[in-house]
Amino acid sequence: MTPETDPEAVDRAYDDLVALVEHGPRFHGTPGIAAAADWLEQHLGAVGWPVERQAVTLPGWQPGAVHRVVVHDPIVRELPAWPMLWSGSTGGPRRGTVEAVGPQGLWGDSMTWRKFVVTDDGGRVLAYLHARDDGPAAPQPLPSGSDLEVAHLAIGRLDGLQLTEWLGDGKALVVDVEADSGAVEAATSDNLIVDVPGTGDGSVLLCAHYDSFFNTVGAYDNGSGTIALLHLAEKWAAEPPVPSVRLVFFTAEEWHLGGSRHFVDTAPTADLDAIDYVLNVDGLGRGSFVEAFGAPEAFSTAFRSALLQHAAATRPDLELVTRFPPTTGTDDASFYRAGVPSAFLTFNDLHRLHQPDDEPNRGIAANVAWTVPLVEHLVATLARPTRAAPPGVL
Repeated sequence: MTPETDPEAVDRAYDDLVALVEHGPRFHGTPGIAAAADWLEQHLGAVGWPVERQAVTLPGWQPGAVHRVVVHDPIVRELPAWPMLWSGSTGGPRRGTVEAVGPQGLWGDSMTWRKFVVTDDGGRVLAYLHARDDGPAAPQPLPSGSDLEVAHLAIGRLDGLQLTEWLGDGKALVVDVEADSGAVEAATSDNLIVDVPGTGDGSVLLCAHYDSFFNTVGAYDNGSGTIALLHLAEKWAAEPPVPSVRLVFFTAEEWHLGGSRHFVDTAPTADLDAIDYVLNVDGLGRGSFVEAFGAPEAFSTAFRSALLQHAAATRPDLELVTRFPPTTGTDDASFYRAGVPSAFLTFNDLHRLHQPDDEPNRGIAANVAWTVPLVEHLVATLARPTRAAPPGVL
């Protein structure tokens, strides 16, 4: 019996995931993430692990209650939409004409969406529309340099294709837009840090973000990784690993990696140098599609080999994709930009990403149960890699 088919392990993962998401959306700086932090600290303390809290304060933002995109011409149709993180307000309902702008990069080059601009009769920008590359509308943080005084609304891939088709046919495309999101006072929540002494040499930093977007309880993204780390902490309380492990539950990952950036930027250089590598668990969704990225390149190859070695006996259905250089859209990127070898693991479930229906299910729980012994295997077998220089612009 493998962990993902062990009913007891799956039941426990499912029950803990349900308990975590009962705190509601865990958006940075909100009561939901504060309650989740207290819940995690209580469970970690129950098995003997003291928790260090590191406060992370960022410019505040609220999503508002209104986020509407309604096509007026050539037909009347409302498009599901969400405000992008840091979007401004329209200041009430506005009507304008849509033009295609071109590609929209998000999280560096991790995502490429279609971008449209909505302007009034005088050419004033009323809003930007961001059409997802795949799947339904899902909010994301805006890239640095975006005009935060203007509303930015995310729409789905199919709606973006429809807008593109109408514009390609030469039709006038008129929409009504409305959003009441915008900046508020600073927002604060905590990174949670637990140090697990090892029985031998080595030092690994294992992390997962426990925050979610404002519109979801985030069972897949990333309640799942949070529960995996919690269960590893409980196992290592009874039987310590060989290398020392620092467990970090990061806040504000959804805010352009705010929690991990703060952790790295405030860490002494000697502390970063002491880390053999970082392993980031972010999103253990349903199914068998795994993305496993690492850097530098030699470490990426070693990480992939160790993962496949474990999967050979436990997950013959595994579909593994690797990428080098790795994407920049999750917390390992904060360490890699500082020159610390890092790896990222996810059971990708993009159609649940930042969606209200990202709720606990047995498929997520099964992959949490399988990932716990996988991470144990990785921590036990991956050697400290040779470091490369921090990545440059290429």
